[in-house]
Amino acid sequence: MDLRQSMFKARTASAPGSDEPADSAMYQPLPWSDYFETQQTINVDDTAFNVYASGLANTSGPVFMFHHGAGHSGLTFGLVCRHIRKTVPESTVIAPDARGHGLTTGENQDDLSIERLVDDHIAVAKQVLGDVKRDIVLVGHSMGGAVTAHVAASRLLQRVVGLVLIDIVEGTAMDSLSAIPMFIAARPQEFRSVQSAIKWHIDSESIQNLESARLSVPSLITKQPDADTWTWRTELLPTEKYWRGWYTGLSKTFVSAPTAKLLVLAGSDRLDKELLIAQMQGKFQLELLPAAGHTIQEDLPNRVGDTVVSFWRRNQPLDISAIRRQPLK
Repeated sequence: MDLRQSMFKARTASAPGSDEPADSAMYQPLPWSDYFETQQTINVDDTAFNVYASGLANTSGPVFMFHHGAGHSGLTFGLVCRHIRKTVPESTVIAPDARGHGLTTGENQDDLSIERLVDDHIAVAKQVLGDVKRDIVLVGHSMGGAVTAHVAASRLLQRVVGLVLIDIVEGTAMDSLSAIPMFIAARPQEFRSVQSAIKWHIDSESIQNLESARLSVPSLITKQPDADTWTWRTELLPTEKYWRGWYTGLSKTFVSAPTAKLLVLAGSDRLDKELLIAQMQGKFQLELLPAAGHTIQEDLPNRVGDTVVSFWRRNQPLDISAIRRQPLK
């Protein structure tokens, strides 16, 4: 299911957001601490970024740095990060909330220009990692994929050994822009409870994995101070002026990024011409997970985690010092 199909499915969901689930226990929120070791605030200029992470005490092993899509939060990668840490215990995983999302606060929260988002991601990475020199794999979903592609292309982070884009292709994204306002207008504008918001995401198949929805959805909404209702944390329509900037030239930026590249899609039918040619030339790895919706990392977290880890292992730099010299005969 591609981005446009996911939006259509969400628009036509049978359950309105005001419905209270009959079995509220089934939709109880899950704590972030079941999936990450730490939650910290990273101050960059006028913004306090909320950052989830695990494995920060590790001094070797890879760093997997994530960026979520528009309207999501770092918790969208919670199940993926937990799986990666179980698979690669020496790794570090970092999943920030972007400005205007989740628990991140500060000035200019509506500035979601690609330039601002790229600068933010680089600054957060440098503050969290400090001077430690470790291999970094950048992973981004949807809008976050555009951000990570530009971060990799900028060369401002050292030792980026891999770039992973999840369900984002320039052609599909640009074609979908005109439909996004209709999708935003059609979805529920408020919810009676956190549980009803979680239920709506499952019923609409915006997220197909109940565990992941119970973790991530609470971070997407905020309680109104003078009412017993919940509304969306991130207002997407005011950011419309930035949408084209996120995706214009993305295929070229991705293909030309000076690192190993992986594109994870729910379907191959929307590869644009530039990506089709580059894929045939072996310039990036393509992984298809057709059973998932647009939020592949939530629908199939273990599959995504395994794919990312295998990609990292395949592209580790060769350690010449570890190769035994054979004596000449």
